[in-house]
Amino acid sequence: MNYFVYVDGILGVKTNENQFAWSYGTVAPKSTKEKFDACMIKINIEVRPSKEVFDRDVDFDKKGKYHYFCADKNENKVYYERNFFGKSKLRYSIELNNNEINVVVGKNYMRYIKHRIMGLHSMAYTLTDITAGLLLKNGIATIHCSAVNKGEQSIIIFAPPNTGKTLTSIQLCKNNGFKFIAEDFALTDGENVWAVPWTSTFRYYNEINESKIDSIVNRITSVLPVMELISVKKNKSIDAYLGKDVVKHFSKATDIVVLERGAVRVEKDKTEGLRKLINLNKYEFNYHKAPSILVLDYFNEDFSPEVMHETEKNILRKLIDNCSYVSISAENALDYANIVLDEVVEIR
Repeated sequence: MNYFVYVDGILGVKTNENQFAWSYGTVAPKSTKEKFDACMIKINIEVRPSKEVFDRDVDFDKKGKYHYFCADKNENKVYYERNFFGKSKLRYSIELNNNEINVVVGKNYMRYIKHRIMGLHSMAYTLTDITAGLLLKNGIATIHCSAVNKGEQSIIIFAPPNTGKTLTSIQLCKNNGFKFIAEDFALTDGENVWAVPWTSTFRYYNEINESKIDSIVNRITSVLPVMELISVKKNKSIDAYLGKDVVKHFSKATDIVVLERGAVRVEKDKTEGLRKLINLNKYEFNYHKAPSILVLDYFNEDFSPEVMHETEKNILRKLIDNCSYVSISAENALDYANIVLDEVVEIR
């Protein structure tokens, strides 16, 4: 078995696969059983031949049906089966046992279902949705942001996609001595922030990449966005760009920044800020309408997406109440870092 820890002390995966790339991390290094066992939420993923995914004593005729899913009422386990090519099947089962997620998935599903397409969700997306919901049941929200730390100050940066939050966080780390927390995802309970350091969306920024090959691939991707779906180069971890020991894994959240495009402007309205944070998180996360969540909710009232969303809003409200807040507009994404230094860092 291989072990991966995506958030220290919070989220780990054990699997018979050599790697597991998903929203919480595409480049996580292999970890140890001890560090996995120390995680609050543990995900066990076993990939089997499709014919061996379901136990032989499972009687699907006696279970409740929900499209391609079936389950028993008030049991935290769902089964998925769908015809594939010829007589082959796409199959998996997911069971929730307190803070453990146990997954058995067919090789065909893992090999061929890589994205969200035609009603099919990859196991990476499915587990992202379920994990986000399970974290919320534990009072922790996943937030779509970048974040950095320096001393007692941890700045969480929100923005619409492709605005510049990742670039801003990397600039602050490379040029201004900040520690790295996140460039795409982080976790918060409304007071603290946990690093989710093993994502790798920053590989598309020419200002960050070092090699000529990376730069060429980035230019091709900007013209042909579909290339993002094809692995034309190996993802690199934050270590490759900023060096070792650059991650601040846990800290108190102190400041929130929302980045926007437009004429240079600075605003500090927390009411408007909360509305934007809720909107940006809802744009990124799909647990509200994820098939796996809806099926779990249908058969078991203990996994309600409405309750999750209310919990998420309360955590974001607590977060913005506990932090200083500023919204920054600029026409050039390269200008955000300097404005953050002027408007946020110097006020503390």
